[in-house]
Amino acid sequence: MTHEIYHMFTSIFPFVNREEKTAIDIINNAENTIFEKRDSHNELIGCAIVHKNTILLLVVDEKYRNRGIGSELLKQCEETILGSGYDNAVLGVGSDYLMPGVPTSKKYAESVHENLCPKVNDQASTFFEKRGYEHSWKTCNCFDMKMSLNQFEDLNEAIGDTINGITYRWAMINDLEGILACADDACQYQDEKFSVYYKNPDLYETNHRQKVLAAVKNNTIVGALIVSAETEGTDLGSVGCTCVSFQESHHGIGTTLVRLGTKYLKDIGLSKAALSYTYTGLDKMYGAAGYEISTYYFMGKKTNLRK
Repeated sequence: MTHEIYHMFTSIFPFVNREEKTAIDIINNAENTIFEKRDSHNELIGCAIVHKNTILLLVVDEKYRNRGIGSELLKQCEETILGSGYDNAVLGVGSDYLMPGVPTSKKYAESVHENLCPKVNDQASTFFEKRGYEHSWKTCNCFDMKMSLNQFEDLNEAIGDTINGITYRWAMINDLEGILACADDACQYQDEKFSVYYKNPDLYETNHRQKVLAAVKNNTIVGALIVSAETEGTDLGSVGCTCVSFQESHHGIGTTLVRLGTKYLKDIGLSKAALSYTYTGLDKMYGAAGYEISTYYFMGKKTNLRK
């Protein structure tokens, strides 16, 4: 059943980047409750996955929509969440996620550099809104961005160069303390600290598929970026977790990190690049490097399930 669910997930959301093994591991979590709906030929036509109070996935084959299947699956999910002792339900992100939220064409704040994938629409977010779910990020967008590396502009600069007094180089394991300090400083006013994503020692190995690009000023790390090659799919690179120390922000360091990291992905022969699960404001920085918003997410939450 796992591969049936994964196939349905990728068929309905081909624009969502999630590495196959990661997605299958999430689907296979022993703590999940899975609901399925099949046709007369035993073909999977709808399914839902609940983990604690999170609905990780709720999908219905397009041919079978508007027949009450989605509503039935959602009711089963909410009853399971209530039965587990929770009084609220979250869509998408819990302890892990297949998608940050519900893919949608609807945005909740102004944005720039938008080029939505043709299959993205607001049908799913509208479905949940009509059933009491609200966008928990209020007036902040959550979105993915993508770009074709064939269209990435050539840069004269490269990793290893010093630009405006900042040296951009690959981080080594002895940089870890400085990387974590920079990440915590950059995120001091945020709920989520990016430093947790930088703690993996494998990131500092020369031949690892993921690396940390550091911005260094006067022997102090003032910026960091995780650059990944084919971790979320074949021929696909990604950048993310951009951090710039608070005192050095708004000087173009983040944009330069993204540009250099993206140039590296193109130079090693990849044709596509993407970044996932980012938010309002960063569309300007990533957009300056050529990325465009490909889908928004409805970060749905429903409180007081007992009502």
